Amino acid sequence: MVDTDLLYFIQPVVIILATSLLLVWYYRKKLLTSMILWFSLIAYFTAIISKEAIQLAVYAYGMTPSNPFVLGAYYGLQTVFLEVGLAYLFARNAFQKRLIRVEQAPAYGASLAFWENGVLLGILALPGLAVVIVGGGTGLSSGSLAYVLQSVALGTLERVSSILAHFSWGILTVVAVFTKKNKYLAVALPMGLIDFLVPFASSMNLLAFELMVFAFAALCLVVTYIMTKDEWPLFWGSQVGSPSAVEGAIPSIPISYGSASIPGSPGSEAPSNSNEEVHNARCPKCEAVFEAEWSPFLPHMGPLVLRKCPACGKRSFMESNVDSTLTWPIEDKRLH
Repeated sequence: MVDTDLLYFIQPVVIILATSLLLVWYYRKKLLTSMILWFSLIAYFTAIISKEAIQLAVYAYGMTPSNPFVLGAYYGLQTVFLEVGLAYLFARNAFQKRLIRVEQAPAYGASLAFWENGVLLGILALPGLAVVIVGGGTGLSSGSLAYVLQSVALGTLERVSSILAHFSWGILTVVAVFTKKNKYLAVALPMGLIDFLVPFASSMNLLAFELMVFAFAALCLVVTYIMTKDEWPLFWGSQVGSPSAVEGAIPSIPISYGSASIPGSPGSEAPSNSNEEVHNARCPKCEAVFEAEWSPFLPHMGPLVLRKCPACGKRSFMESNVDSTLTWPIEDKRLH
């Protein structure tokens, strides 16, 4: 008969495979790079080491809160400002060095999830788990096969919740950096309050607790989707302005930054006065035609260029070099 303690290996192995396959998926889509892995690794482990240092110092002075609500705020705010906050700061640093693009936001979020769940609580946890099991399983919940499987399932659900939360705030921090809009960071930061729930685990039914954590993490993902589905449909496998967008199809035209051979770009090489070169662009959402400066650092998808429309305020891939009369601003002051 198989020792039921061996079933506890299921949780870390499943999560290691899941987070690794997620990275492989983004690598095959040419969205994951070594630099994204590096910046996410430094962001995550800097946060974890800082949290550990704070908690050790607070414990040493006997200042750890006993009230579960205060303790929850203590844990939650650390995650808010250290994990989410540092994810934002390192994403900004990578963006300033031109080492990350906005369409790589999901790969950044998946990398953050990988370092916590696939590595820290997966690969690095396996040796310790093996020692415990070989030593007789001291510290593991024991019981019938059904009980052990339930424990493994709930533990796996908790890791899935963590993956969803990290993935969500990873996306929003990159978008916040790219757009320079505080609303994305303002929504990402409270997602770290998922750790506010930790102190209540011991006083609740375990199933109810894990479902509550999962509901919070799922809400993070839903909010992230709602905030990005229109302006950044490529995050979710949809193509702007295409019927396939509602079907979740992956666009066949790859995105590139600053490609010299992009159809519709001004010449085979970036002009020396590219910062001064202006072309007309047409918004596919409101049909406004406006002047738009060409930049080699804007995302391109074939002949389309990602821009923000000054008329409707939406971002989308737009036609460039449009041979049409300007319609925005409505009153062209140059005629006066």
